Amino acid sequence: MSLRLGDANDTVLRWRQVMNAMFGGLYTRLMGPLPTDTNVFGPRAQAWQEEYQRRTNQIPTGVVSDQDLADLHIVYLYRPIWIYSAPGSGAPWSIGPPFDIGEWAKNVLHFNHQPVGYPIGGYLGLMGGDPANSYNDIIADLDVELERLLDNNPDVQRAMAARTADPNAVVDVELWFAAYSQSADGMKRSVQRLFGPGGKYELIRDRINGLLMVGDPSKPGTGIARLVYVPADWVTALTHDITNESPTPDFYAEASDNIRPMFYEWFVKANTSLGFMVYTGQIIIPAILNIVAPFLGGLAGLGNPLAAGILATQSGLPIDQIGSLLGGITASNEQPDPKLIQFLTIQGVLTNLPALLGLLGALPGIQVHGDYYAPKPEFGGRSGVQVACDIMAGFRR
Repeated sequence: MSLRLGDANDTVLRWRQVMNAMFGGLYTRLMGPLPTDTNVFGPRAQAWQEEYQRRTNQIPTGVVSDQDLADLHIVYLYRPIWIYSAPGSGAPWSIGPPFDIGEWAKNVLHFNHQPVGYPIGGYLGLMGGDPANSYNDIIADLDVELERLLDNNPDVQRAMAARTADPNAVVDVELWFAAYSQSADGMKRSVQRLFGPGGKYELIRDRINGLLMVGDPSKPGTGIARLVYVPADWVTALTHDITNESPTPDFYAEASDNIRPMFYEWFVKANTSLGFMVYTGQIIIPAILNIVAPFLGGLAGLGNPLAAGILATQSGLPIDQIGSLLGGITASNEQPDPKLIQFLTIQGVLTNLPALLGLLGALPGIQVHGDYYAPKPEFGGRSGVQVACDIMAGFRR
């Protein structure tokens, strides 16, 4: 949107106000004041623009170019930079650290902010949403939605068309991904699938500026998801882990023990389906047998004819129901971690007592996990949200 003699609009009015504020003292002495109460670009405005061009080493045409308007922060040129944000569990797309990070990038850096929406769910509905949806179901929905949004992004598609024609083509699209908690785990997996070897968007992987992961349960080495998902090296290299460590470490991103990762595999499958009941039974029933009938051998003893009677006696359930459940368990192809079953025995609990006591002391980290708006000493008095914003603001290709 250039401005020239005879134009009349709100941009002209804003240009007049900015020019007076920035150069009024200099230009007024040379050519008289520039009125700031009109939206008409007349001869006086043209003369001011010519003087501005002379002082900025331009040809004095008297026309205000798009670049002039951008340099004066009157309008902003379109930037093909996108940030995709995803909330944590139990929150809609418009609430939480990633959304606020994306809005800051939009309002301050003039990025394009695209929230990734998907159903709330997981944890048997305790965080809201349909209890039939597990954690794994929800991050699968995130994956589908992120792919759909990329498929409909004109800048992404323009870059892909150029790279398909010439893998070395220069393209200008840039991508950021911001996610919190459960969605950080899901977002990293999705980016790895879509931009990794053989992925739909592998050709523009180099256009990813970074992944801003807040309270990430899949943080390498310390996240509770570390036994289930190990990010590819290139994903880790692009990831900025923003993790609270005070007053206690984030419960989900900084799990120094081996107990939380063992249980993670179980609770990410939690829903109200029969399949999850069978999976849970594979964990609970062998643990019970290890305690009340160790001679049966836990999981290995589920096919023993004595198992159904012992469990029926212990639970008070009819033996035919117990028998049906055991049949489903022994026929299942999905087996839980044997270490979790062993842990739930008396011997396992006693063996891991020091770790359990340490876990008890880590429980305040659950509250810390939701505290990424508070200033923290580990961030130099900034909040986790501010850290993410600073990373984007300081990034240069």
